[in-house]
This record gives sequence, structure tokens and C-alpha cells, in this order.
Amino acid sequence: MNPQTAITAADFALAMKKLGIGETRQKIAVAVSGGGDSLALVMLLHDWMKSAGGELLALTVDHKLRPDSTTEAQEIQELLRARGIAHEILTWRNDKPATHVQELARAARYELLLGECRRRGFPLLAVAHNLEDQIETFWMRLAHGSGLDGLAAMAAVRNVDGVALIRPLLNFTREQLRATCRQFGVTWIEDPSNKNEKYLRVKLRPFENLLAEEGLTPARLAQTVQKLEDARQALQVMTEQTAAACVALHPEGYAALKTSLWQQAPRDIQRRVLAQTLLAVAPQPYPAGFEAVEAARLELQTDGFAGKTLAGCEIFPHKGDLLIVREAAVVGSRKRAAAEALWDGRFLLSGFSPDESAEIGALGEDGLSALRKNAPELPALETLPFKVKRVLPALWRGENLLAVPHLSYYSPDCPAGLKTGGIIFSGKIF
Repeated sequence: MNPQTAITAADFALAMKKLGIGETRQKIAVAVSGGGDSLALVMLLHDWMKSAGGELLALTVDHKLRPDSTTEAQEIQELLRARGIAHEILTWRNDKPATHVQELARAARYELLLGECRRRGFPLLAVAHNLEDQIETFWMRLAHGSGLDGLAAMAAVRNVDGVALIRPLLNFTREQLRATCRQFGVTWIEDPSNKNEKYLRVKLRPFENLLAEEGLTPARLAQTVQKLEDARQALQVMTEQTAAACVALHPEGYAALKTSLWQQAPRDIQRRVLAQTLLAVAPQPYPAGFEAVEAARLELQTDGFAGKTLAGCEIFPHKGDLLIVREAAVVGSRKRAAAEALWDGRFLLSGFSPDESAEIGALGEDGLSALRKNAPELPALETLPFKVKRVLPALWRGENLLAVPHLSYYSPDCPAGLKTGGIIFSGKIF
């Protein structure tokens, strides 16, 4: 395949097939910024779906960071609708940040795009990352000291809370995408940030060109990045196997780590198991950093280890193993006990009848005192460790404790509609 020629329909169909997306009816949303990459993608998808069938929806995010952004979004809309492609503009209405603009704008963009996909029932969101994006991501992460996971290839398919993020163009060059735009007769918008040397990805391009002249072309480097991805996947399998053997997640929302088995694993697997267990107990946007996890890994194995906090969790020894429990100081605040609500990012209320006056929150020490007074015979009051009990989800009406489903406790004042459902721990290692 010539890296400077337009992408053919057959090439694109093969790329979609490699993603596991065959020629059957699909609902696919596609992110379109107006640049050459995303315009090529939406044109290729539109052409592909003429034979495959399905529903295509183009989405453009107007960040309102530049004076012309709204006009550009409207021009994209006119262009696509004139070609029979459904298109919507999503607007980032928050106050704009003064620093870390690109990172925060990217996060907002994905939040808007994925939210719209869920709202409209589109299970697939296509984005236009290409071969050079793959390489630029590698160099940027290398410059920031990333390990294997950061340096590995961007995933061609990644599930994000029920929406599959797909990248059909990872093996195509930027020049191929622009040649494709020319073939379809569309003119793209050049993003000014692509020439702004205050951004690292722009500063790196002369360096990348120099390496390409010495034989380290984007295609060759992409092969190396793919090998790193293969290695990452192998480590993932080992991590899952180790976690299955040495981590037990309990419905009360905590984990038990069997240290004798965990310590037999290689250091990298120990770190991965620990980081994933922390995420299961205390969901976070990102896992704890390498240095913090490595320091904890070493500390947990010292004689006399008594406990520590990390990534929203408390870790402490218990009967020869380690317990990892949600940290009481940062546990989620109370919220209305609505059906299907998620509390503290980890407990799902399922099957409850709505009760406008009831809230879900941590049991806490006040709740424990009420239990000891009103239901001292509850077996779990003695069998569960104190640090587990105080962060259990409980149902409240003001200062009145209504129920603690995990302890099978329901007060005489608890409405019948709050006795029929359950509070389900949603944490999982993988």
C-alpha cells in the first residue's frame, strides 16, 4: 500500500473487518473535527455503509476556545448534511481552563461524544487516530517516563462504559487521509494548534523526521509499538491469572489479598495486581502512579507493616493477609436513594422503589453506634472488621438509620419499598 495514495474502499472494508465489524447493519457515530483525518474517516464510513447498511451519525464538538470555532462547526455541518450525512454539534459550555487546555478539552470532548452515543443508543464511536498519531503518542509518553502500558499501541477497539471506541485508521498515514479527502472532493480545516510549537507533539516532529531519514520510519516504529502492545497483552493475561488466585472481592465492598501467593509473582505482576485491586475498591479516573504503587508494594512486604492509605483505600494486615478497604475520609457523600443510582462509584442501588426522603451514604461511626444499640445480635457486627463496617452503604432519613442491606438490617421505620431491592458492589478486578 502506497503511503501517499488515497485509501480504497477495499482497504477500508478490510480495516473495519479487522476490528470485528462486518458488513451488517450498524449504528456508528463518528467524531468529526473538520481536519483531514476525521473528514477522511467520515467519508470512508459513509461510503462503506452504503453497502453495509446501518445508521451513521457525525458529531462535532465546539469547544469555543477560538473565535471561529462555532462558524467552523456550522460549515462542517453544512458540508456533511449536503452529502446526506446526519450531523450534530455538541458544545462545551463549561468555563474554559487557563492551563492544561489541550488535556482538559480532550477529556471534555470524549465526555460529550460518549454521552451523546449513550443517549442516542449508538454502540460504536469511530475516531480518526492514524499512524502518525500512534507514533506521536509513543514519543510523548516516552518523554513523560511512561512504562510499557503507556508506550504500547493505542487500542484499535476499547470499551468505554458501554460504548466501543473504534480506530479504523491506525495503519494509515496522514498523507493517505488527505489524499482520500481530495479524492472525495472535500476541503479540510487546518487546526492552528498543529503548528503551535508550545505543544510537545509539534516540537517532536523535526525529531521524528530526522529518525525517518535514518530508517526509523513511522511504519517501522509502529511495528515496535505493536510488539510492545503484544507484550502488554501477555502481561495482562498473567495479571488476570494471578489476581484470580490471590484476590477475593467481597460484596461488602472490600478486597482480601492473599499475600503468600501475591509475593510469589514477579514484581511487575505484583504492581499490576495491587493497582487493579485499588481501582476495584475505590474507582478512580486513572490508576495510582508507578512510584506510589512501587513504594506501597515494598512497604506491604516489610516486617511490622501496620497499614497505609493509597488511592482512596486503606490497606492493613488481617489474619495473615491484607485487606484493602475504601478510605473513610474520602468516601462518597450522601445522595438520594434513587433506583439504579450509583453511590461512591462502586455500589449500585437495584430494585428499590423511589423514596424521595431516603438517602444512601456511609454507615459511619454514628450508624454503628445505632446498630449496637438497636440490633446488637447482628452477627456481622462482630465478624466484619471495623474499617469495613464503617464504610458500608446505608440508607438514611436525616439522622435516622433506615437500613444496612449488607448486614440484613432494616429498622421498623424502613419503608417497604426500600426492603425489596439490593445494594450491589460493582467492583471488579478486570
